Amino acid sequence: MRAAPASRPSSIGSTREPKLVNALVYAAGLLVIVGVAAAIAWPLLRPVAARAPRSAGDPERYRWEKEKELAYAAIKEADFDLQMGKLSVEDHAAIRGKYEERALAALAALERCG
Repeated sequence: MRAAPASRPSSIGSTREPKLVNALVYAAGLLVIVGVAAAIAWPLLRPVAARAPRSAGDPERYRWEKEKELAYAAIKEADFDLQMGKLSVEDHAAIRGKYEERALAALAALERCG
């Protein structure tokens, strides 16, 4: 009486499985890359009309907003220059006072605008 031959795994199915898995991994990776690229590029690629215009509305209010932002930036720069030793304390006080007045005037005008 002879023993039944040992069963061997079929070589036909085993060669297709790694190829299928590799293809799925590449496809998943490609989808992730495309998704990330689309998310990063979307703000640059959307239509101009969809972008929120900064100057929309009252031009007077926009002007005062810009004045306030510029005054804040000048104050910040003067503080930094003082820390770096580029400005004396007296010069810093004069510059800071000038731009604080501008910022306060802009804030008051913005309150009047509503």
